[in-house]
Amino acid sequence: MIPLLRDPAFRRYFLARTSSHLGDGLISIALLFGALRLGASPTEVGLVLLAGRLPVVVLTIAGGVVGDLLSRRAVMLTADVVRCASQGLTAALLITDTAALWHLAALQAVAGAANAFFAPAAAGLVADVVPEAQRRQANALVNGAQNAAILVAPAVSAALVATVGAGVSFAVDAATFAISAVALVTLKVPDKPMPARPALFDAIRHGWRDFRARPWLQATTVQVAVINGVCISPFLVLGPIIAEQRLGGPLAWAFIGNGFAVGALLGSALALRWRPRHPLRVAVTIPVALAPLLVLLAHGAPVPVLAAAALPAGVQSALYAVLTDTARQVHVPADLVARATGFSTVVGLAAAPLGMALAGPAAERVGTHTVLLAGALVAVLSAPAALAVRSVRRLPAEAGVKTLDKA
Repeated sequence: MIPLLRDPAFRRYFLARTSSHLGDGLISIALLFGALRLGASPTEVGLVLLAGRLPVVVLTIAGGVVGDLLSRRAVMLTADVVRCASQGLTAALLITDTAALWHLAALQAVAGAANAFFAPAAAGLVADVVPEAQRRQANALVNGAQNAAILVAPAVSAALVATVGAGVSFAVDAATFAISAVALVTLKVPDKPMPARPALFDAIRHGWRDFRARPWLQATTVQVAVINGVCISPFLVLGPIIAEQRLGGPLAWAFIGNGFAVGALLGSALALRWRPRHPLRVAVTIPVALAPLLVLLAHGAPVPVLAAAALPAGVQSALYAVLTDTARQVHVPADLVARATGFSTVVGLAAAPLGMALAGPAAERVGTHTVLLAGALVAVLSAPAALAVRSVRRLPAEAGVKTLDKA
Protein backbone atom coordinates (compact mmCIF):
# COMPACT_ATOMS: atom_id res chain seq x y z
CA MET A 1 0.00 0.00 0.00
CA ILE A 2 2.80 2.45 0.85
CA PRO A 3 4.32 2.49 -2.67
CA LEU A 4 0.83 3.04 -4.09
CA LEU A 5 0.20 6.11 -1.94
CA ARG A 6 3.67 7.47 -2.71
CA ASP A 7 2.98 7.36 -6.43
CA PRO A 8 1.87 10.89 -7.47
CA ALA A 9 -0.45 9.60 -10.21
CA PHE A 10 -2.30 7.20 -7.93
CA ARG A 11 -2.37 9.75 -5.11
CA ARG A 12 -4.16 12.30 -7.32
CA TYR A 13 -6.50 9.63 -8.65
CA PHE A 14 -7.20 8.55 -5.07
CA LEU A 15 -7.96 12.14 -4.03
CA ALA A 16 -10.33 12.63 -6.97
CA ARG A 17 -12.24 9.42 -6.23
CA THR A 18 -12.37 10.07 -2.47
CA SER A 19 -13.65 13.63 -2.89
CA SER A 20 -16.25 12.44 -5.39
CA HIS A 21 -17.42 9.70 -3.00
CA LEU A 22 -17.68 12.25 -0.20
CA GLY A 23 -19.97 14.35 -2.38
CA ASP A 24 -22.13 11.34 -3.20
CA GLY A 25 -22.47 10.58 0.51
CA LEU A 26 -23.60 14.10 1.33
CA ILE A 27 -26.39 14.00 -1.23
CA SER A 28 -28.07 10.82 0.01
CA ILE A 29 -29.42 12.49 3.15
CA ALA A 30 -29.87 16.01 1.78
CA LEU A 31 -31.91 14.89 -1.24
CA LEU A 32 -34.19 12.53 0.67
CA PHE A 33 -35.05 14.85 3.52
CA GLY A 34 -35.01 17.94 1.31
CA ALA A 35 -37.73 16.28 -0.78
CA LEU A 36 -39.69 15.18 2.30
CA ARG A 37 -39.62 18.70 3.70
CA LEU A 38 -40.93 20.04 0.41
CA GLY A 39 -43.98 17.86 1.05
CA ALA A 40 -43.08 14.83 -1.09
CA SER A 41 -45.19 11.68 -0.73
CA PRO A 42 -43.56 8.20 -0.70
CA THR A 43 -44.23 7.90 -4.43
CA GLU A 44 -42.73 11.34 -5.10
CA VAL A 45 -39.64 10.49 -3.04
CA GLY A 46 -39.16 7.44 -5.26
CA LEU A 47 -39.57 9.56 -8.39
CA VAL A 48 -36.99 12.12 -7.24
CA LEU A 49 -34.52 9.30 -6.58
CA LEU A 50 -35.47 7.78 -9.93
CA ALA A 51 -34.59 11.03 -11.71
CA GLY A 52 -30.99 10.73 -10.53
CA ARG A 53 -30.65 7.01 -11.26
CA LEU A 54 -32.40 6.72 -14.64
CA PRO A 55 -29.74 8.68 -16.60
CA VAL A 56 -27.10 6.34 -15.19
CA VAL A 57 -28.94 3.37 -16.65
CA VAL A 58 -29.58 5.06 -19.99
CA LEU A 59 -26.13 6.60 -20.54
CA THR A 60 -23.58 4.35 -18.84
CA ILE A 61 -23.00 2.18 -21.92
CA ALA A 62 -22.14 5.33 -23.86
CA GLY A 63 -20.01 6.41 -20.90
CA GLY A 64 -18.10 3.13 -20.99
CA VAL A 65 -17.43 3.45 -24.73
CA VAL A 66 -16.29 7.05 -24.35
CA GLY A 67 -14.08 6.01 -21.43
CA ASP A 68 -12.33 3.43 -23.62
CA LEU A 69 -11.98 5.61 -26.72
CA LEU A 70 -11.09 9.01 -25.24
CA SER A 71 -8.91 10.24 -22.39
CA ARG A 72 -10.40 8.77 -19.22
CA ARG A 73 -8.97 11.63 -17.18
CA ALA A 74 -10.66 14.20 -19.42
CA VAL A 75 -13.99 12.35 -19.23
CA MET A 76 -13.85 12.32 -15.41
CA LEU A 77 -12.86 15.99 -15.31
CA THR A 78 -15.79 17.01 -17.52
CA ALA A 79 -18.19 15.01 -15.37
CA ASP A 80 -16.89 16.73 -12.23
CA VAL A 81 -17.46 20.18 -13.73
CA VAL A 82 -21.05 19.26 -14.66
CA ARG A 83 -21.79 17.81 -11.21
CA CYS A 84 -20.30 20.83 -9.48
CA ALA A 85 -22.55 23.15 -11.49
CA SER A 86 -25.75 21.12 -11.04
CA GLN A 87 -25.32 20.64 -7.30
CA GLY A 88 -24.32 24.27 -6.84
CA LEU A 89 -27.54 25.39 -8.55
CA THR A 90 -29.56 23.00 -6.39
CA ALA A 91 -27.95 24.54 -3.31
CA ALA A 92 -28.84 28.06 -4.46
CA LEU A 93 -32.49 27.12 -5.05
CA LEU A 94 -32.85 25.44 -1.66
CA ILE A 95 -31.06 28.17 0.28
CA THR A 96 -33.24 30.87 -1.31
CA ASP A 97 -36.44 28.85 -0.66
CA THR A 98 -37.30 28.82 -4.38
CA ALA A 99 -36.85 25.08 -4.95
CA ALA A 100 -39.65 22.80 -6.10
CA LEU A 101 -39.63 19.02 -6.40
CA TRP A 102 -39.24 19.23 -10.17
CA HIS A 103 -36.09 21.35 -9.68
CA LEU A 104 -34.56 18.62 -7.54
CA ALA A 105 -35.53 15.93 -10.05
CA ALA A 106 -34.21 17.83 -13.08
CA LEU A 107 -30.88 18.80 -11.53
CA GLN A 108 -30.28 15.31 -10.13
CA ALA A 109 -30.93 13.96 -13.63
CA VAL A 110 -28.09 16.19 -14.89
CA ALA A 111 -25.80 14.97 -12.10
CA GLY A 112 -26.81 11.37 -12.84
CA ALA A 113 -25.90 11.81 -16.50
CA ALA A 114 -22.45 13.02 -15.46
CA ASN A 115 -22.09 10.03 -13.11
CA ALA A 116 -22.81 7.74 -16.07
CA PHE A 117 -19.60 8.96 -17.72
CA PHE A 118 -17.48 9.37 -14.58
CA ALA A 119 -17.80 5.86 -13.12
CA PRO A 120 -16.71 3.73 -16.13
CA ALA A 121 -13.83 6.08 -16.89
CA ALA A 122 -12.72 5.96 -13.25
CA ALA A 123 -12.78 2.14 -13.28
CA GLY A 124 -10.70 2.08 -16.46
CA LEU A 125 -8.22 4.69 -15.25
CA VAL A 126 -7.02 2.30 -12.52
CA ALA A 127 -5.55 0.13 -15.27
CA ASP A 128 -3.72 3.20 -16.65
CA VAL A 129 -2.06 4.26 -13.40
CA VAL A 130 -1.65 1.05 -11.35
CA PRO A 131 0.28 -2.14 -12.30
CA GLU A 132 -1.81 -5.30 -12.43
CA ALA A 133 -0.20 -6.83 -9.33
CA GLN A 134 -1.32 -3.85 -7.23
CA ARG A 135 -4.87 -3.36 -8.55
CA ARG A 136 -6.59 -5.34 -5.82
CA GLN A 137 -4.89 -3.17 -3.20
CA ALA A 138 -5.72 -0.04 -5.22
CA ASN A 139 -9.37 -1.04 -5.44
CA ALA A 140 -9.44 -1.82 -1.73
CA LEU A 141 -7.89 1.56 -0.87
CA VAL A 142 -10.37 3.43 -3.07
CA ASN A 143 -13.24 1.37 -1.69
CA GLY A 144 -12.04 1.98 1.86
CA ALA A 145 -11.92 5.73 1.26
CA GLN A 146 -15.39 5.54 -0.24
CA ASN A 147 -16.68 3.79 2.85
CA ALA A 148 -14.95 6.28 5.14
CA ALA A 149 -16.76 8.98 3.21
CA ILE A 150 -20.02 7.07 3.63
CA LEU A 151 -19.31 6.98 7.38
CA VAL A 152 -18.61 10.70 7.71
CA ALA A 153 -20.78 12.28 5.02
CA PRO A 154 -24.28 11.18 6.12
CA ALA A 155 -23.66 12.38 9.67
CA VAL A 156 -22.39 15.72 8.38
CA SER A 157 -25.27 16.00 5.93
CA ALA A 158 -27.85 15.05 8.57
CA ALA A 159 -26.47 17.70 10.94
CA LEU A 160 -26.59 20.30 8.18
CA VAL A 161 -30.14 19.33 7.18
CA ALA A 162 -31.32 19.43 10.79
CA THR A 163 -29.70 22.81 11.53
CA VAL A 164 -29.20 25.00 8.45
CA GLY A 165 -31.06 23.04 5.78
CA ALA A 166 -30.39 20.75 2.83
CA GLY A 167 -29.16 23.60 0.63
CA VAL A 168 -25.91 23.98 2.56
CA SER A 169 -25.28 20.26 2.21
CA PHE A 170 -25.65 20.58 -1.56
CA ALA A 171 -23.22 23.53 -1.53
CA VAL A 172 -20.59 21.43 0.27
CA ASP A 173 -21.27 18.67 -2.26
CA ALA A 174 -20.53 21.03 -5.14
CA ALA A 175 -17.22 21.92 -3.48
CA THR A 176 -16.19 18.23 -3.29
CA PHE A 177 -16.58 17.90 -7.05
CA ALA A 178 -14.47 21.03 -7.53
CA ILE A 179 -11.71 19.42 -5.42
CA SER A 180 -11.94 16.25 -7.52
CA ALA A 181 -11.61 18.32 -10.70
CA VAL A 182 -8.47 20.07 -9.41
CA ALA A 183 -6.88 16.70 -8.57
CA LEU A 184 -7.62 15.42 -12.06
CA VAL A 185 -6.21 18.54 -13.72
CA THR A 186 -2.85 17.82 -12.07
CA LEU A 187 -2.95 14.06 -12.75
CA LYS A 188 -0.44 12.92 -15.35
CA VAL A 189 -1.35 9.58 -16.92
CA PRO A 190 1.54 7.50 -18.33
CA ASP A 191 1.70 7.51 -22.12
CA LYS A 192 0.46 4.36 -23.81
CA PRO A 193 -0.31 3.32 -27.38
CA MET A 194 -3.86 4.29 -28.30
CA PRO A 195 -5.79 1.72 -30.33
CA ALA A 196 -7.53 2.77 -33.49
CA ARG A 197 -10.88 4.29 -32.60
CA PRO A 198 -13.77 2.32 -34.08
CA ALA A 199 -17.13 3.85 -34.83
CA LEU A 200 -19.33 4.30 -31.78
CA PHE A 201 -21.78 1.51 -32.57
CA ASP A 202 -18.97 -0.85 -33.58
CA ALA A 203 -17.34 -0.17 -30.22
CA ILE A 204 -20.61 -0.86 -28.42
CA ARG A 205 -21.07 -4.15 -30.31
CA HIS A 206 -17.50 -5.19 -29.56
CA GLY A 207 -17.99 -4.49 -25.85
CA TRP A 208 -21.34 -6.31 -25.83
CA ARG A 209 -19.83 -9.39 -27.49
CA ASP A 210 -17.10 -9.47 -24.85
CA PHE A 211 -19.67 -9.07 -22.07
CA ARG A 212 -21.82 -11.91 -23.44
CA ALA A 213 -18.76 -14.15 -23.76
CA ARG A 214 -18.22 -14.08 -19.98
CA PRO A 215 -20.94 -15.95 -18.05
CA TRP A 216 -19.38 -15.01 -14.72
CA LEU A 217 -19.68 -11.32 -15.60
CA GLN A 218 -23.30 -11.77 -16.66
CA ALA A 219 -24.19 -13.71 -13.51
CA THR A 220 -22.72 -11.18 -11.08
CA THR A 221 -24.33 -8.34 -13.01
CA VAL A 222 -27.78 -9.95 -12.92
CA GLN A 223 -27.41 -10.62 -9.20
CA VAL A 224 -26.63 -6.94 -8.62
CA ALA A 225 -29.64 -5.94 -10.75
CA VAL A 226 -32.04 -8.11 -8.77
CA ILE A 227 -30.69 -6.96 -5.40
CA ASN A 228 -30.75 -3.30 -6.46
CA GLY A 229 -34.33 -3.54 -7.67
CA VAL A 230 -35.92 -5.65 -4.94
CA CYS A 231 -33.72 -5.06 -1.87
CA ILE A 232 -31.76 -1.81 -2.05
CA SER A 233 -34.22 0.47 -3.86
CA PRO A 234 -37.15 -0.20 -1.48
CA PHE A 235 -34.77 0.21 1.46
CA LEU A 236 -33.58 3.61 0.18
CA VAL A 237 -37.11 4.84 -0.51
CA LEU A 238 -38.97 3.44 2.50
CA GLY A 239 -36.18 3.61 5.10
CA PRO A 240 -36.00 7.43 5.30
CA ILE A 241 -39.79 7.62 5.51
CA ILE A 242 -39.80 5.17 8.43
CA ALA A 243 -36.97 7.19 10.01
CA GLU A 244 -38.87 10.46 9.58
CA GLN A 245 -42.13 9.04 10.95
CA ARG A 246 -40.99 6.70 13.74
CA LEU A 247 -37.25 6.73 14.39
CA GLY A 248 -36.25 10.38 14.85
CA GLY A 249 -35.61 11.86 11.42
CA PRO A 250 -32.37 12.44 9.50
CA LEU A 251 -30.02 11.94 12.45
CA ALA A 252 -31.51 8.50 13.13
CA TRP A 253 -31.20 7.54 9.46
CA ALA A 254 -27.60 8.79 9.42
CA PHE A 255 -26.83 6.68 12.51
CA ILE A 256 -28.09 3.58 10.72
CA GLY A 257 -26.01 4.58 7.71
CA ASN A 258 -22.97 4.90 9.95
CA GLY A 259 -23.40 1.27 10.99
CA PHE A 260 -23.32 0.33 7.32
CA ALA A 261 -20.25 2.51 6.73
CA VAL A 262 -18.33 1.01 9.66
CA GLY A 263 -19.03 -2.43 8.23
CA ALA A 264 -17.92 -1.28 4.81
CA LEU A 265 -14.64 0.00 6.24
CA LEU A 266 -14.09 -3.39 7.87
CA GLY A 267 -14.88 -5.05 4.55
CA SER A 268 -12.35 -2.85 2.76
CA ALA A 269 -9.69 -3.66 5.35
CA LEU A 270 -10.44 -7.36 4.94
CA ALA A 271 -10.15 -7.00 1.15
CA LEU A 272 -6.65 -5.56 1.55
CA ARG A 273 -5.48 -8.69 3.38
CA TRP A 274 -7.64 -11.52 2.04
CA ARG A 275 -7.23 -12.86 -1.45
CA PRO A 276 -9.64 -15.77 -1.91
CA ARG A 277 -8.58 -18.36 -4.46
CA HIS A 278 -12.00 -18.15 -6.14
CA PRO A 279 -13.14 -14.58 -5.44
CA LEU A 280 -16.57 -14.74 -7.06
CA ARG A 281 -17.65 -17.65 -4.86
CA VAL A 282 -17.29 -15.27 -1.94
CA ALA A 283 -18.73 -12.26 -3.74
CA VAL A 284 -22.02 -13.82 -4.81
CA THR A 285 -22.63 -15.52 -1.44
CA ILE A 286 -22.23 -12.56 0.90
CA PRO A 287 -25.34 -10.54 -0.18
CA VAL A 288 -27.32 -12.76 2.23
CA ALA A 289 -25.98 -10.38 4.90
CA LEU A 290 -28.54 -7.81 3.69
CA ALA A 291 -31.48 -9.91 4.86
CA PRO A 292 -31.31 -9.24 8.64
CA LEU A 293 -31.29 -5.47 8.10
CA LEU A 294 -34.39 -5.60 5.91
CA VAL A 295 -36.23 -7.94 8.28
CA LEU A 296 -35.48 -5.77 11.32
CA LEU A 297 -36.51 -2.58 9.53
CA ALA A 298 -39.76 -4.28 8.48
CA HIS A 299 -40.49 -5.14 12.13
CA GLY A 300 -39.72 -1.64 13.43
CA ALA A 301 -36.56 -2.46 15.39
CA PRO A 302 -34.90 0.34 17.40
CA VAL A 303 -32.21 2.47 15.79
CA PRO A 304 -29.21 0.86 17.63
CA VAL A 305 -30.37 -2.61 16.53
CA LEU A 306 -30.76 -1.44 12.95
CA ALA A 307 -27.31 0.14 13.03
CA ALA A 308 -25.84 -3.15 14.29
CA ALA A 309 -27.62 -5.07 11.51
CA ALA A 310 -26.30 -2.57 8.98
CA LEU A 311 -22.71 -3.46 9.90
CA PRO A 312 -22.56 -6.92 8.19
CA ALA A 313 -24.50 -5.45 5.27
CA GLY A 314 -21.68 -2.92 4.91
CA VAL A 315 -19.01 -5.62 5.07
CA GLN A 316 -20.63 -7.50 2.19
CA SER A 317 -21.00 -4.33 0.13
CA ALA A 318 -17.28 -3.49 0.31
CA LEU A 319 -16.09 -7.04 -0.30
CA TYR A 320 -18.45 -7.50 -3.23
CA ALA A 321 -17.27 -4.26 -4.86
CA VAL A 322 -13.55 -5.00 -4.48
CA LEU A 323 -13.76 -8.63 -5.60
CA THR A 324 -15.92 -7.95 -8.67
CA ASP A 325 -14.06 -4.77 -9.70
CA THR A 326 -10.73 -6.60 -9.50
CA ALA A 327 -12.10 -9.58 -11.45
CA ARG A 328 -13.07 -7.25 -14.32
CA GLN A 329 -9.70 -5.49 -14.30
CA VAL A 330 -7.77 -8.80 -14.24
CA HIS A 331 -9.83 -10.95 -16.61
CA VAL A 332 -11.16 -8.39 -19.12
CA PRO A 333 -8.72 -6.89 -21.69
CA ALA A 334 -7.50 -3.44 -20.64
CA ASP A 335 -8.99 -1.68 -23.66
CA LEU A 336 -12.43 -3.09 -22.80
CA VAL A 337 -12.52 -2.52 -19.04
CA ALA A 338 -14.52 0.71 -19.18
CA ARG A 339 -17.03 -0.87 -21.57
CA ALA A 340 -17.34 -3.97 -19.39
CA THR A 341 -17.92 -1.71 -16.41
CA GLY A 342 -20.46 0.25 -18.44
CA PHE A 343 -22.47 -2.81 -19.44
CA SER A 344 -22.27 -4.20 -15.89
CA THR A 345 -23.43 -0.89 -14.46
CA VAL A 346 -26.32 -0.54 -16.90
CA VAL A 347 -27.65 -4.04 -16.35
CA GLY A 348 -26.86 -3.94 -12.63
CA LEU A 349 -28.69 -0.64 -12.15
CA ALA A 350 -31.47 -1.26 -14.66
CA ALA A 351 -33.85 -2.52 -12.00
CA ALA A 352 -33.01 0.23 -9.51
CA PRO A 353 -35.09 3.00 -11.13
CA LEU A 354 -38.03 0.63 -11.48
CA GLY A 355 -37.63 -0.43 -7.85
CA MET A 356 -37.56 3.19 -6.72
CA ALA A 357 -40.60 4.09 -8.80
CA LEU A 358 -42.60 1.11 -7.52
CA ALA A 359 -41.48 0.96 -3.87
CA GLY A 360 -43.84 3.73 -2.75
CA PRO A 361 -46.95 2.46 -4.58
CA ALA A 362 -46.18 -1.13 -3.51
CA ALA A 363 -45.87 -0.08 0.13
CA GLU A 364 -49.16 1.83 -0.12
CA ARG A 365 -50.89 -1.23 -1.58
CA VAL A 366 -49.43 -4.21 0.33
CA GLY A 367 -47.61 -2.51 3.19
CA THR A 368 -44.02 -1.51 3.92
CA HIS A 369 -43.57 -4.68 6.01
CA THR A 370 -44.32 -6.98 3.05
CA VAL A 371 -42.10 -5.08 0.60
CA LEU A 372 -39.09 -5.22 2.92
CA LEU A 373 -39.56 -8.90 3.79
CA ALA A 374 -39.75 -9.75 0.09
CA GLY A 375 -36.41 -7.98 -0.37
CA ALA A 376 -34.85 -10.03 2.44
CA LEU A 377 -36.00 -13.28 0.81
CA VAL A 378 -34.56 -12.27 -2.56
CA ALA A 379 -31.20 -11.39 -0.97
CA VAL A 380 -30.95 -14.93 0.40
CA LEU A 381 -32.08 -16.70 -2.78
CA SER A 382 -29.75 -14.70 -5.04
CA ALA A 383 -26.66 -16.52 -3.73
CA PRO A 384 -27.47 -20.09 -4.84
CA ALA A 385 -28.80 -18.76 -8.14
CA ALA A 386 -25.49 -17.06 -8.96
CA LEU A 387 -23.43 -20.03 -7.72
CA ALA A 388 -25.25 -22.25 -10.20
CA VAL A 389 -23.06 -20.69 -12.94
CA ARG A 390 -19.92 -22.82 -13.16
CA SER A 391 -17.55 -20.02 -14.18
CA VAL A 392 -18.64 -18.02 -11.12
CA ARG A 393 -17.51 -20.89 -8.92
CA ARG A 394 -14.23 -21.45 -10.80
CA LEU A 395 -12.96 -17.99 -11.81
CA PRO A 396 -9.41 -17.75 -10.38
CA ALA A 397 -7.91 -14.75 -8.64
CA GLU A 398 -5.04 -14.41 -11.13
CA ALA A 399 -4.89 -13.83 -14.86
CA GLY A 400 -3.39 -16.48 -17.11
CA VAL A 401 -5.42 -19.30 -15.57
CA LYS A 402 -8.24 -20.85 -17.57
CA THR A 403 -11.38 -18.94 -16.55
CA LEU A 404 -14.02 -21.17 -18.17
CA ASP A 405 -15.70 -18.09 -19.65
CA LYS A 406 -17.59 -20.38 -22.03
CA ALA A 407 -18.87 -22.58 -19.21
